[in-house]
Amino acid sequence: MTAPPVLVHPPFADPTQPYPSLPTLKSWLAAKGLDVRVVDLNVAAAHHLFADVTLEALATQVGARLLELDWRQDLDFEHQRELLALVSARASAEQLLAMDPTPIAVFQDPDRFYDPLAYSWARLRSDALFEVLSATHFPFRFGWNHVTHHTVPWSFDLLAHYADGQSPLAAFYADFVRGLPDETPLVGISVVFPSQIPDALALARAVRQWRPGAFLILGGPCIHQVAVHLDPARQARLLTFCDAIGVFEGEATLEALLPRLPLPPGELAAALRDVPNLLSLDGQGAPRFGPRWTLDPRISPTPDFSDLDLDRYLAPSRTLLYAPTRGCYWGKCSFCYYGLAETATASYREVPPEKAAEQLADLQRQYGVDHFYLSCDVLSPSYAVRLAGALLDRGVRITWSSDLKIERFFTPERCQRLFEAGLRAAAFGIESGSDRILGLIRKGTDRATMTTVNRAFHDAGVATEWMTFTDHPTESVAEALETVAWIAEEAPQVDLFIVGQFGLERGSDIAKSPEAYGVQSIHYAAGDDLRLYALFTQVGPPRSPDEVARVDSAVNALSSRYALHPYPWAGAN
Repeated sequence: MTAPPVLVHPPFADPTQPYPSLPTLKSWLAAKGLDVRVVDLNVAAAHHLFADVTLEALATQVGARLLELDWRQDLDFEHQRELLALVSARASAEQLLAMDPTPIAVFQDPDRFYDPLAYSWARLRSDALFEVLSATHFPFRFGWNHVTHHTVPWSFDLLAHYADGQSPLAAFYADFVRGLPDETPLVGISVVFPSQIPDALALARAVRQWRPGAFLILGGPCIHQVAVHLDPARQARLLTFCDAIGVFEGEATLEALLPRLPLPPGELAAALRDVPNLLSLDGQGAPRFGPRWTLDPRISPTPDFSDLDLDRYLAPSRTLLYAPTRGCYWGKCSFCYYGLAETATASYREVPPEKAAEQLADLQRQYGVDHFYLSCDVLSPSYAVRLAGALLDRGVRITWSSDLKIERFFTPERCQRLFEAGLRAAAFGIESGSDRILGLIRKGTDRATMTTVNRAFHDAGVATEWMTFTDHPTESVAEALETVAWIAEEAPQVDLFIVGQFGLERGSDIAKSPEAYGVQSIHYAAGDDLRLYALFTQVGPPRSPDEVARVDSAVNALSSRYALHPYPWAGAN
């Protein structure tokens, strides 16, 4: 191959640090003698959107469209909504043109980043950008972690419409793809989050137009979860956007696929049959899956971030994500469907802690990074402590954070050891303050244990984040309020919290056995071709507006004690 295959992380997603999946694939393939180039178009798009020329063009669009709608004698309902959005965005456009410094400059400056007023100003200005972007590309709405239509879910027709020129980054993608060598053999697009789906397909359209000879593959945990649960007709429709879709883990997929790309199209279609973890069309146009393959992370090399400019990210210092484990050691929570699995979570596997400590030390030396987020479903308590011991034994001086499940195993002494090894923040899946709901969830712990262990972490110097939600099937208003009241009671030991609302995941145990959880029926909104958001009804009447207001009021009162910065700003940095 005269030009390397290209693997792309597309917008819109967290721009504060590089996602680890593509650097992990790059190092695996390099060990097999295969070269690929990794591109983070998400962070590149962030810089593009805040460029003076882009902001000026957006402001001009706001003004021109306002004049156009204002001159009309009458407006239908959709145009009235668009006009309202434009009027609201006009002041934001003026603020963006006059701002100095830019939000990116603030986020990348350690002095201003840690100044609460400067930080809040920058975050609000980034929100203003997306308000303007949403107004100029009505009826689509944008944010760092969402791309939606105002009123309807993503159907295939709507996705095709968006991909065919409605994305605000269409010209940006065209420039990128035209800059690829003509002989680029493959473009892989990694779809990690639902917010990336529309623009991943818009980028795919640009590849089809400007580099039609490149093999086009989608992969990543989000598109995996979409593809494996669609019926064959919808799988075939999804495959009209690309040549193939990588499902589950992608190391062996690309290792087997790349050497076959010189084959002519007729031979290649047959040769794809035995590529592991690959969804493609057979000779009759029917979807087919290649053989299943599961990674043994014990043999994984150190991720290779060398293609990425780590100083481009919207953070005051370099950080890296590193995955020492895959899957979930617990794997029992009723509501959970996460990552590269068909149901629940993937099987739990570990990089030996000694090897993980050495790889973290290698990454620290190679990239000048002192803070890592251990990006995995969850570290087992035993593994977390063994990794801490390996870091201490090797004198690896880093700080790190991760997701942990609260267990009695985390004694005050072990929490102190984790702190000594560099742990500075831990996110806990607390879920609920009701022991009945925790039992229904099959969380394997109770409120008293979580209170005690969280305090042990806090006393050791580890900042804690509580992730909770309300509205689990059969949850009462009193139980929802228990969760909020519990966070309020423990607020001095809780540095960050989330109170979300239960959403039914199609690969969860609740979706498999709805009647066991009081769920009466599961359905999808008309047009939700990707089946991303399951809707459900449960036994018994829904909450009244007054009951919903009581829970919302309690959450708002608790939130007033904290600085409110929606993701990615609150958690990612």
